[in-house]
Amino acid sequence: MSSGGLVPPSLAVRGSRGFCLQKPADYAVHQGFQPDESKSCKAFQFSHDGKCLAWSNWSTVQIASLVDGSWRVSATIQQPKVYALQFSPLSSLLATWEQYAVIQGQQPQPNLHLWDVKTGEKVKSFFQKKLSLWCPIWNTDETICCRMVNNEVQFYQNNDFSAIAHKLHMNKISDFGMSQNAGQTHVVGYAPGSNKGAPSFCKLYKFPNLEEAQAIANKSFFQADSVDIKWNSAGTCVLLLVQAEVDKTGSSYYGKQQLHFMSVKGETSRIQLNKEGPIYHVNWSPKGDLFSVVHGFMPAKSSLFNMKGDQVFDFGTGPKNIALFNPQGNILMIGGFGNLRGKIDMWDVANRSIISSFDAPDTTDVKWHPDGQHLLSTTCAPRLRMGNGYKIWHYSGSLMHEKDFTPPDELWEADFQSSTPYPPFKISKQAVQGIKSKTPQESKQVYRPPGAKGAPSTFKLHRPEEVSPAPRQQAPLVEEKAENLSKTAAKNKKRRDAARKKREEEEAAGIYNAANGTAAAAPNPANNSYKGAAGLLFDPEKEKKMKKIKDKLSSIDGLKEMQKQGKELEKNQLEKISKEAELLAELKKLSV
Repeated sequence: MSSGGLVPPSLAVRGSRGFCLQKPADYAVHQGFQPDESKSCKAFQFSHDGKCLAWSNWSTVQIASLVDGSWRVSATIQQPKVYALQFSPLSSLLATWEQYAVIQGQQPQPNLHLWDVKTGEKVKSFFQKKLSLWCPIWNTDETICCRMVNNEVQFYQNNDFSAIAHKLHMNKISDFGMSQNAGQTHVVGYAPGSNKGAPSFCKLYKFPNLEEAQAIANKSFFQADSVDIKWNSAGTCVLLLVQAEVDKTGSSYYGKQQLHFMSVKGETSRIQLNKEGPIYHVNWSPKGDLFSVVHGFMPAKSSLFNMKGDQVFDFGTGPKNIALFNPQGNILMIGGFGNLRGKIDMWDVANRSIISSFDAPDTTDVKWHPDGQHLLSTTCAPRLRMGNGYKIWHYSGSLMHEKDFTPPDELWEADFQSSTPYPPFKISKQAVQGIKSKTPQESKQVYRPPGAKGAPSTFKLHRPEEVSPAPRQQAPLVEEKAENLSKTAAKNKKRRDAARKKREEEEAAGIYNAANGTAAAAPNPANNSYKGAAGLLFDPEKEKKMKKIKDKLSSIDGLKEMQKQGKELEKNQLEKISKEAELLAELKKLSV
């Protein structure tokens, strides 16, 4: 996995047996790192350049540095019960957070701390009750750091926490996001509606001009309980994923989502999505010029948009709920995980073509390797207690390595070491040589209770009269238990037996209409496939084809509307429009 002289990153593994690093070549335990065998390792974090590593074993926080290929503990912080860790962009500071608690008879203590990475000395402490938005946000050169406190966002400069340099004050502010690019910095603040029925809004500011009248852009919306703020890497555009916890129309269990767009030029718009339903995932390309959206009721639609918020490509529909660009931005992984089956599609972003499709079942999380050519899929507890382990895939779909955890051992988390950016590479659709998975495939057999294993099955999915009546020999009638029947009952029984016998003879000839018990015309001998009574009027294959054509025509109508509005279409979109007449003719032919 090496490229251009870069040292391949190690794999960090946290589980029930402790915390360790594994070598990138064969993924054996890294001899240059002393594993922490504590069974309560709660978190680990690499620095942005991958040269520092911190982890919490619930009693202390250890900071290790990479020197000549070996990791040496450079600082030990006596801070117990640390639940979350994060390095500042230049690895100057380490932020730690533990659960906020008030002990009766004692003064409340700060639970968010900033530590000097080199010395392990405490730099500053804050109160931070909630895990959401717990970590301060720095820009990439650490000239600005900010965090939200009550109704304001507080800004510090050059890691000097002795005084607050600037404040952004918004009534009832509940979320914010700062662009992390060096140079010009912008901030978005979100405040929910102050009264019932009043709109919520987001405001965009250029730092340090943070007065209300200095807002560059303002976007308001109804039905908003929270907003996920996503800046692109260049800090020029921001996406606002608006979430309402309850969909008042009752059409979605997931609530209601909207996606809005803002730019530092003051432009605002709502991203138009052409499939109704939830928005599962939104992700910017590392280059900051494109973003992907997975949305709509299952099967969900995956789409690609440009910086203007215009759709430039449609990846189609499928059981998907996430789309991740690789670090180089030239491959987009679209997958379905969690309660979905783990289907993965790899797409060439530049050529808008699919590279490979493969299955990674029972995956709970995925992460890209820094080289952009390999993918890590993990099955972790507590999301799944059984089948824990990880797999490493090549983007062509080949399995390169797998590790299974045998119960009672559990995998809690795995991630690659951060790394200096790898250079771009040429994409190939040729599958590389991999290995065969040792994980047993899902059984396709019908479930049988333990007591029935090893014995021939006598279970029938349908009653004999419900099975397609292929010609067969007449089976003898089942003998009924001898009983004393009245004259009328015996006469009715005789009539039923005669009717059953006649029906079976007609079924054998293929002329009995099972829907209403009447004789039907003899089928065409050229087509002896039985479709039942409904099959005389309904062809499921034809209906399926017609539905696909109607979906394509609906998509073409949307593209034509975009064309009318003066939007420039991609080559593949123009090709879709050119096929409209052909599709209409095919639909007319099928409708006859």
